[in-house]
Amino acid sequence: MTLPPLGDVHFVDPWAFALLALVLLGAAVAIQRERARSGGLLFSSRTLLAGITRSRRASLRWIMLPLRAAAAILIVFALARPQITQAAVEEPAEGIDIVLALDVSSSMAQDYSGGGSKIQAVKAVIEDFLKRQSQDRIGIVLFAGEGLILSPLTLDYDAPQKLLAPIEAGKPVPDGTAIGTGLAVSLNLLRDSQAKAKAVILLTDGENNLGDIAPLDAAQLARVLGVHVYTIGAIAKRGDSVDEKLLQRMAEVGTGKYYRAEDANTLAGIYREIQSLERSRVGTRIVGGGVQEVQLPFLLGALGAVLLEVMLATTVLRRVP
Repeated sequence: MTLPPLGDVHFVDPWAFALLALVLLGAAVAIQRERARSGGLLFSSRTLLAGITRSRRASLRWIMLPLRAAAAILIVFALARPQITQAAVEEPAEGIDIVLALDVSSSMAQDYSGGGSKIQAVKAVIEDFLKRQSQDRIGIVLFAGEGLILSPLTLDYDAPQKLLAPIEAGKPVPDGTAIGTGLAVSLNLLRDSQAKAKAVILLTDGENNLGDIAPLDAAQLARVLGVHVYTIGAIAKRGDSVDEKLLQRMAEVGTGKYYRAEDANTLAGIYREIQSLERSRVGTRIVGGGVQEVQLPFLLGALGAVLLEVMLATTVLRRVP
């Protein structure tokens, strides 16, 4: 996770800056004393000093006072207790667990506007849906006459794409349309989920005609488990026997929504809308914020200046009485 942006810098005890006047006064006194420092040797003639210049060591002694002053100034800044306020930002509170329940009965081989056959269009839409994921766990369930878990809930979005790619209408599940079973198998995947938002997106192009679990019973179970059920009717033409009333009722009981998808583009938009709806349920959380003390860098800087002064004073710039 990226660090939250910094806000303003302020000082808890700004009165400490009054000590800077003492630092300036001390620096002025030190400069005056350095200039007044006297010392000398007697020579019989000034000509004996001809050609003698000020040594480099003596010329560099001026650096001692700035080092001392810098250390004092840094200590004053530390005494003022500098703090950095980190700006708070919003990000999604947590991931969502979503199961995609797909009808793979033989009728899904029918042509679908804008996407070849229905099964081809659905696979393309799911592939795009998975590519846009970042933090939601996705699982895939196939159903026709029976239900089959193709991929468990996962953040590895490449795996379900590879598993879904070879799937064809009428395979690998016995033919038929067991909508209740498809939803029940999907709920089984979400049984132990601790996610704040959980959803099943169930797509079918037929009427429930198989299975021991009634679709509305499965929808009621979803409601008890806190799973939102979204149903999609893949309707390619007027002759399709999609039980829209059943799908609408399932969505109502499962606190979700029913969608009618008559072409591939509409279908893609439906999946995006559903994810957006679930994301709004999760909401956002505030990250960052708070105050951070930053005295330590100033104290370390002061210590470094003092140590450098001591090292120079005892080595290359040592004064001999």
